[in-house]
Amino acid sequence: MIHKMPKDLDQKIKSQILSKLNPSGLIVLLKLSLVQLVASFLVLAICPQFHLGFFPHSFLGHILMNWGEVYCNLSCGAIFLGTGTIFSFIVLSHDELRVLRKYQWIHFPTLGLISLLGFVLFGVEVQLLMFTIWLLGALGASMGILSSYFYFKMRHIKA
Repeated sequence: MIHKMPKDLDQKIKSQILSKLNPSGLIVLLKLSLVQLVASFLVLAICPQFHLGFFPHSFLGHILMNWGEVYCNLSCGAIFLGTGTIFSFIVLSHDELRVLRKYQWIHFPTLGLISLLGFVLFGVEVQLLMFTIWLLGALGASMGILSSYFYFKMRHIKA
């Protein structure tokens, strides 16, 4: 004798599975933002952003600034969002990372603009040109790290 599952229970289970396999892009952005917030504290301890940091005269900041302001902003942006991207591999599920990859052209620039807002709220004077260079470094690193993650993940699966 085969017992049929009640329709409402069956629908509830299907809905839960579907939401786990296809997380909302907004939920992924919110989780990524929290991960980035935590990563920001670590980064600001070792690499000031636009002269904002826990230790303004850090060794890493000094080295990067010796190569020039453009290189420093490019590198600092890469370190800032790149660190958050790496941390996201620990916190986000594989399905959430898949959604992040799908919406990376929205999520990472959004994080960059949220970061700019944070810097401004802390009293940092940010020049548009230097922020643009910082954002290019940040986007290049975060998208490159995410693409590399999926590239090596796919190679591991095929092997």
